[in-house]
Amino acid sequence: MMSSDPSQAPADVELKRQARQRLDATIMMVDDEPLMLDVLELYLIEEGYRNFVAVDQSTQAISILQSEKPDVVFLDINMPEVDGFEILKAIRSDRNTQHLPVIVLTSDTDAATKLKALALGATDFLEKPIDSSELALRLINTLTAKAYQDQLAYYDGLTGLPNRTLFIERLNGAVAYARRTQSGLSVMTVSMDRFQNVNDSLGPLAGDRMLREAAARLRKVIKRRAVYGQADSGKLSKTLARIGGDEFSILLPDLVDDKEIANISRQILDAMRKVFVFEGNEIFPTVSIGITRFPEDSSETESLVKHAGAANELAKQKGRNNFQFYSAEMSTRADERRSLEADLHHALEREELRLYYQPQVDTQSGKVIGMESLPVLTKTAN
Repeated sequence: MMSSDPSQAPADVELKRQARQRLDATIMMVDDEPLMLDVLELYLIEEGYRNFVAVDQSTQAISILQSEKPDVVFLDINMPEVDGFEILKAIRSDRNTQHLPVIVLTSDTDAATKLKALALGATDFLEKPIDSSELALRLINTLTAKAYQDQLAYYDGLTGLPNRTLFIERLNGAVAYARRTQSGLSVMTVSMDRFQNVNDSLGPLAGDRMLREAAARLRKVIKRRAVYGQADSGKLSKTLARIGGDEFSILLPDLVDDKEIANISRQILDAMRKVFVFEGNEIFPTVSIGITRFPEDSSETESLVKHAGAANELAKQKGRNNFQFYSAEMSTRADERRSLEADLHHALEREELRLYYQPQVDTQSGKVIGMESLPVLTKTAN
């Protein structure tokens, strides 16, 4: 009789998820021999892969690569017009593709050829004629390594959510899509209220657990309308990211209706205020939410992030545990505050602070019984 270990279930689920992710990878094959492309594709179909980009004209390889954005490239070295070395060099010189895995295909057993390919940044090698078992194993190893590198570069280690880098990349893509389709999108900044109090009173372990719980609650809310973190029928999906500290960002493509955005915000507020228990201590967390929209508030990625942050700050100023939409007046007030802070910072060294004393008089006796000081900032003339 087989015994089941419940603790293994999450690991099994994760392994299956990783396997599905590998099989969903887009595989680009560049070879001037159409028959070789057919053989490669046939072998990979037998292994369960299904997304292919086949290129038999080496002169088109770079432009197709830039438009298709594959997860891995099989690259023949010996091709007319533009050989594999030139293509590999171009891939590594572009910051958008410099870390793209490239498996070199070659029938040349000369060590100098392999050394040159390695020097240009080849990830791995496959010798022709191709062995199907070796092809499958090298591809699995390459995609596994890529997934691990992507996890380190683009995901938050504490919550498993996309980090700021990946969020900005997805926001750039969403803005570009919105421009092409003349549609809209919204960005939310969600920050925990008085989070530092939890760290100070219960320690950083409690803070970490609260952040993971907050991520889970936020993920549950936005999953109600679309599959989190996955492409949906060719359209952009929502993205939830931890952008640092106690702040999260949410990208809502194709959503600019104020009522619907407000409804999502209320769902977030309701989900977040539920009790969180740590070692017997009950905590009732709340969040502040700032919202901005494309193209009403801005058509630039950087400004959208900035405006969502400004609206989030206003939500905190209004007592926390609420949401605020961005308005142009917020930027004006923020600019005025920054200007005042800068003036105060330099006021002493420029002798721009003056101290005035005002007497306090007893109204019955008419005698001076004290005084109060009034600091005044007076800019000197240039």
